[in-house]
This record gives sequence, structure tokens and C-alpha cells, in this order.
Amino acid sequence: MNSQTAQRTGRTAAIRRVLLWVLALNMVVALAKLGYGLRSDSVAMTADGIQSLLDGLANVVGLAGIAVAARPPDQEHHYGHERYETLASLVIAVMMTVGVIEIIERAFEQLRGGEPPRVDAGSFVVLVGTMAINLGVSVWERRSGTALESDVLLADAKHTLSDVLVTTGVIVGLIGVALGFERADAIVSLGIAVVIAYAAWSIIREASLVLTDASRADPRELMAAILATPGVITAHKLRARSSGGRLWVEVHVTVDPDLRVQQAHDIANGVEASVKAVAGQRSSAVVHVEPAVPPHTRPDLLFGDVPPRPTETGAGRATAE
Repeated sequence: MNSQTAQRTGRTAAIRRVLLWVLALNMVVALAKLGYGLRSDSVAMTADGIQSLLDGLANVVGLAGIAVAARPPDQEHHYGHERYETLASLVIAVMMTVGVIEIIERAFEQLRGGEPPRVDAGSFVVLVGTMAINLGVSVWERRSGTALESDVLLADAKHTLSDVLVTTGVIVGLIGVALGFERADAIVSLGIAVVIAYAAWSIIREASLVLTDASRADPRELMAAILATPGVITAHKLRARSSGGRLWVEVHVTVDPDLRVQQAHDIANGVEASVKAVAGQRSSAVVHVEPAVPPHTRPDLLFGDVPPRPTETGAGRATAE
């Protein structure tokens, strides 16, 4: 097993462990909310339980997504399967949208004349306890997702954080019912639907950036790092895209035309190291080396405003000596 395969396997195992723990916690939270919500006839609490149940189903989708994303490149997927992780985050967003529709329907049913929920101390105990669990899960998932550069963990962290906001709204609604405002529960449910819908939209927006080859790294920072690599005289055709938490970079650099092949290869390795220093060790760079003579020294069409490394230092010539 090479280092890249071992790294991919270790990352997948770490994401899987997080999702399995989160799945277990989400099921506990969902059962508590749904059970008490149905018992007390609270639309908002039941909707909150549905949202938590969707969290659990989203974890299952995430587990399936990372299992596929961890597969190595094959004859049809030359860059690997990392984008399946992004597709899994889109499925999570779709499931959240289905939950929004269900919540809105139940809320309008109650507004049209349904019975108000029964409010007791048990309702608040369940809600506060599950809210604390969700808050802890969201923070843990976000930190793990950032460390592992995982689209699916970051998406699920947003989903879980929306649960915290939803539960806060449910508590407010039940307080309103207890104070005599019988429709507070249904009105809060509509607010919950808006929160979930916004979270779903943010996930779709992030996933669309990946699927349309957007770059999450600052291209000018990348270009500056590449130009600062010893032996590089100019650079152009810089292109970068993100996929599965990894940045893929392609760039053409020019070097002293008198260099030997091994020396030019060493400079290319230096460029790759510069890219990794900016974009992380999981990033990948394809470096095309050209002689520093026209037309190869032309500026990059998109990032040509980044100043090139001064050539009078003789760094490129010194490499050839």
C-alpha cells in the first residue's frame, strides 16, 4: 500500500467513525423528540424529531458516500471518486427539503383548527437535553470536518446545528402555548422550516462550487508561492479545482533553459511542495516545465497581476551551476 492509498484509507476510517457515533446519538435524540412530541400533540416538537430523524438518515447517506469516495482511481474515474462525497452532501440537502415540506403541512393543519399541544415539565427536559447533545455533536463534526477536509461532515454539521436552532424555537413555542397563545407551536414550526431550508440551501451552494470546479484556495496566494519557488522564473496557465476536500492544481512554469532534466525536475518538485504548503498536504499538483524564453514567459491570463520573482537575483542561473 503506497502512502497516498494509506492516507485515503485512514481519512475514510476517521470520517466513518465520526458518522457512526453521530448516527447513534441522532437516533437517541430523534426517538426522544418524536416520542414526546406525539404524546403531547406538539407539531413543533414532532417536527424537531423529524429533523433529527433526517439527521440520522443523512448519516447513513454520508457513510455510503464516503465508502464510494474512498475507492481508488479506475478506468472511468481517473481522478478518483472523491466527488461522490459531495454528491452525498447534496442528498442530505434534498432530505432536509423533504423535511421542510412535511413540517409546513403539519403546521398549517394545526393553524386551521388543530388541538394545541399539552405542555409539561417533561417536554422541556427532553428538549434541553437533546439540544445539548446536538450542540456538542455539531461542534465535534465541524472540527472533524475541517481537520479531515470532509464535505459530508461539514454538511452534516450544518444540518445538526440547524437542529439546535430548531429546538430553541420549539422551547419558545411551548412557552407561548403555556402562556395561552395556542397557535405559537404552529407558528414556531414555520420558523423551523425556514431555518432548515436555509441550511439546505447553504449545503447545495457549497456542493455546487465543488461540482463546477471552483477552487477553495486563493489562486493569487498559490501563484505567489509558485513564483517564490527557487528556480522558477515565470508561471502561467495556473488552474485549480477542489474535490473531496482535496485541491487539484495544474501550472506551467519556466526555468533557465540551460538546466539539465534532473535539475528541472527538482524545481517541479519544489513547486509541488509550495502548492502543498498553501493548500494542504492532500493537494495534488501537475507541473509543466518550459524554458524561460518567449512565448513561454507570457503572463497568466487570469492571475498575471501577481508580480513574478525578480530574475536579477540569479537564482535560476545558480541552480544550473
